Amino acid sequence: MWLALLVTGFLCFLLSIIERNLYIPGMVPIEGDIKGVVADIEEKNEKTYVYLKNTVFLSDELECFTNVKNSSFLCRKMGCICTFDDADLNIGSCVIVHGKISVYEKATNPGEFDTRKYYISKGYLFKAGSCELISTDHKKNLPADISFKISSKIASLIDNALDKKDAGMIKAILLSDKSDLDKEVKDLYKDAGASHLLAISGLHITMFAAFILFILKKTPMDLKAAYIITILVLFAYGYMIGFSPSALRAIVMFTILCIGKMINRSYDSLTAMALALLITVILRPLYVLQTGFLMSYLAITGISVVLPAFRTIGEKSSKIFSSFTMSTSVTLTTLPMVINSYYKIPLYAPLLNILLVPGMTILLAISLFCVLTQGLIEIVSLPWQMNIFAYAIHFFLMVYEWLMKAELMLPKAIVTTGARALVRCFFYEAFLLVFSVMIQRIKLVFWRKDKLINNRIRLDPSYNPSTEIRRNRKTKTFLLLSLTVLLTIDLTAFLYHKRNNRIEFLDVGQGLCACIQYNGKVYCFDGGSTDRKDIYKYVISPYFAYYGIERIDAWFISHEDADHTNGITASLKEGCRIDEIIVPFVLKENFESITELANANDSSVVYSCAGDIFKDEDNNISFTVLSPYTDFPLSDSNACSQVVLLEMKEGCVLFMGDSDVHAEKKVLSGIDCSIDVLQSAHHGSAQNTNTSDFINRIKPRISVISCGFNNSYGHPHKETLEILTESGTKILRTDTDGCITIIP
Repeated sequence: MWLALLVTGFLCFLLSIIERNLYIPGMVPIEGDIKGVVADIEEKNEKTYVYLKNTVFLSDELECFTNVKNSSFLCRKMGCICTFDDADLNIGSCVIVHGKISVYEKATNPGEFDTRKYYISKGYLFKAGSCELISTDHKKNLPADISFKISSKIASLIDNALDKKDAGMIKAILLSDKSDLDKEVKDLYKDAGASHLLAISGLHITMFAAFILFILKKTPMDLKAAYIITILVLFAYGYMIGFSPSALRAIVMFTILCIGKMINRSYDSLTAMALALLITVILRPLYVLQTGFLMSYLAITGISVVLPAFRTIGEKSSKIFSSFTMSTSVTLTTLPMVINSYYKIPLYAPLLNILLVPGMTILLAISLFCVLTQGLIEIVSLPWQMNIFAYAIHFFLMVYEWLMKAELMLPKAIVTTGARALVRCFFYEAFLLVFSVMIQRIKLVFWRKDKLINNRIRLDPSYNPSTEIRRNRKTKTFLLLSLTVLLTIDLTAFLYHKRNNRIEFLDVGQGLCACIQYNGKVYCFDGGSTDRKDIYKYVISPYFAYYGIERIDAWFISHEDADHTNGITASLKEGCRIDEIIVPFVLKENFESITELANANDSSVVYSCAGDIFKDEDNNISFTVLSPYTDFPLSDSNACSQVVLLEMKEGCVLFMGDSDVHAEKKVLSGIDCSIDVLQSAHHGSAQNTNTSDFINRIKPRISVISCGFNNSYGHPHKETLEILTESGTKILRTDTDGCITIIP
């Protein structure tokens, strides 16, 4: 067990370091030909996704991608996912495809979903869009092809039996296919702390195994043969659904259990888990990069190590208490992964799972009968309304949704926690497991002492154990209470979160968004993008969640252009708590829609003029509006951009928005301090802004340029870069450096 854990831990550490330090420069999509073997085919959103392994880039134009493959051993076996409008291909065929090749993007902001890491963990780094099939050898990988056809047929039966929403749920539960899963349902399960129900887990495998064994035991077959057939069927099922980390773990552990029963040996869950862990990292080493992999094994660790600490030795607990303690054990053990994946915790999830988890066994059974019934209905051409199991599934899922929505209506149903450092996660997990084992051992030691006392009483009726019993009880109570206090301190220390002071310019593509965290307060400047979709949902909101930010004290907006405001508009629609939104008075009429959203969101809108100072005396921080003046040309919103000077004891930051040379002259007259950080105006444009006179007079130590990679405007312009370089300032760019963090 320890050897398996040591090998896996080393591999997790090694691959994580390699993936984190993997450097791939920004690359634009390039048309060309790619050759590979079809490993899988997926139909999703009216598109066909073909997964190619053993990829080779054939076109000379794609030499840069060949260099990427050769840059690291982690990249050499990476495949490519090709998107077709329609494609008739076989798994196992060697094909040549023409398309626009690119690389999956890496997360460049705190909290942002790391698409590149996710696909690397699946063995794919490259993607190809608008693909056309050039040639194929029509070969087949027979087992994979049969598995794909069976999976497709089952999916078709589910689609025919259920409505679209229910079908997406059942396909996720039975086939590990989440492509048709309703987005609102997925978010609901995630927020309620029940997303584990949508993944193939030990519960599914146990249920399938029990169903198969039940049928086989009704035959005259030998019990060992029944176990062997069950194992083979489970591996076939795992092969069909792609052996997700949790499914592979559950199948291997169930196989060990069956082998133990066949040779009359006892089963140890931790040893079985460690062996499953070792087998998984040997067969699929990149799984260690997946959150689901770690979550699955931590859950089993919680059941095997933490759960016994809740139980009383020699007494049988009620089913409700057992369900609650199991749910609590898993929640405590997987807490670091949950927090660092979602940056929030569903407070009532352990209670909710008492109701949801047992029902899953019934739902899985009904789903299997629904598929079988639908197949029979289609064979004999009966009306689809005859499938009574479809109505039962709809009822079950409706009740589940109602329970989760009711949970989320409770006070503090979701607690935003922010992320935690890996060191804190490690120490929390280590102390949790050690203290749990100590509690279990203490209970066992004193249970044995009580047994010895009872035996002595039977042998010597004159023996009076009252003094020894009182002493044992006091010692036991003291030790258990001390360890409980230590466990509480461990949990409290882990959950405690204090944000450090920082100024960050988010990588929002072609746009601007800056966030200032200072002494517990949060201030923002602009928030929008024109080349990144749903910038608030995918970048700004995850950023807030990553740091545990639930309220914005003040949000300054330079002007109304979409690349500075569409994220703010979305945040108001989503109910983000913003105390004040500060906009330039001269552009008041251009902010009518934001003002309406702010009023509906209980956020106050403040109209600023040059010379206004917004000061927080308690935090020793102030924001001075330097522009625009009332005589600025209202026809040019860039010229009327709100320019803000941030002053704190550690230094000064100048936010220029999209201001022009007219504003620069006014700003120079209002600055009486040295500028440590400059947000370069208009994304580094040299057109009527970022003049040499302005830059050389303020002489910033650091200049930050927020712009999109390979943007159509050519930002930052060469002239601006030359002026900044000559001034001696350090140039930082979001398009090349990602999110820029400055620690005051």
